[in-house]
Amino acid sequence: MTNPLAQTMTLNCGVVLPNRIAKSAMTEGLADAVGRPTPVLSTLYETWANGGAGLLLTGNIMIDARYLERAGNVVLENDQDLALFKTWAKAATSNHNHCWVQLSHPGRQCARTVNTQPLSPSDVQLDILGNFGKPRAMQDVDILDVIHRFVRSAELVKEAGFSGVQIHCAHGYLLSQFLSPNTNKRQDQWGGSLENRARIIRMVIQQVREAVGEDYPIAVKLNSADFLKGGFTLDECIQVARWLTQDGIDLLEISG
Repeated sequence: MTNPLAQTMTLNCGVVLPNRIAKSAMTEGLADAVGRPTPVLSTLYETWANGGAGLLLTGNIMIDARYLERAGNVVLENDQDLALFKTWAKAATSNHNHCWVQLSHPGRQCARTVNTQPLSPSDVQLDILGNFGKPRAMQDVDILDVIHRFVRSAELVKEAGFSGVQIHCAHGYLLSQFLSPNTNKRQDQWGGSLENRARIIRMVIQQVREAVGEDYPIAVKLNSADFLKGGFTLDECIQVARWLTQDGIDLLEISG
């Protein structure tokens, strides 16, 4: 009997994954001092590729060097060091497997040591041992800039030779902050109703799709719920998942 995990999987965009085993994203913290991928990352991902998984997902590649999730994050915001990303992509796909880059913005979950005034939908501070500054509520220009940065980084992911992209909308990072009523207190087109709170995510997906083409895999990582009173709920997750499917994503990772 054929092992079901060994079967190929055809995505909506027409791309075929060689099997149904995936390594989910883990934030590695293995960039150099200015956010460039290192030989250690290439060695690590080549090792994982040789492990046989059909899909590898990288962890927390930042779209803006001003705001990091942690020290050692890789940053991909321009083509200045694209040769280093090409080396990493080649190693990470060396076993005829896929490697997709997870793109992320930490929002208010950016440590004081990186930026004393991070961005967030609203100025709701993350209070954990004083490690995070009070965020600045984003203006429209900030929101549009973030959308542009996700799109530009996705274009660079494809140019570097990675085989797909995942947009991180979970774990309390910026796009997740827009979804949660606890961190999104806005009363404009970006807040209030679920449709408004999900607007930035849908615009990112739609514009990334336009930029990378119909035959390039796009995934989303989404919270199943915030598990906090007044936060993002499971019912809301289901509705956002429906919208994202309509917008043409190829894979949805539900995270708890």
